[in-house]
Amino acid sequence: MPTTCPPVRRCGTHAPGWIKGKHPSVADGQVTREVCYHWSNNCCRWKNNIKVKNCGVFYVYELQKTPVCSLRYCAAP
Repeated sequence: MPTTCPPVRRCGTHAPGWIKGKHPSVADGQVTREVCYHWSNNCCRWKNNIKVKNCGVFYVYELQKTPVCSLRYCAAP
C-alpha cells in the first residue's frame, strides 16, 4: 500500500486509499495506521484505521470497511 498520496482515479476507484505514515518494522509488531483517501484536491478527504504487520518479506493488512462505498484501498509495489 502506498505511503504517499496517489492521484485521484487510480487503483480502480475515484478516491484511492493510502497509508499516512510509514510501514512498521518487524520489531514494531502489529501497529495501527491511518488510511487516507484522496479526492477533490484533498489527500485525506476521508480516513479510517487499519492494522499492519511486517512479516519480514511482506506485510499483512487487516482492512476495515471504507468510510464511503466509492473508495478503495490502493496496492503498490
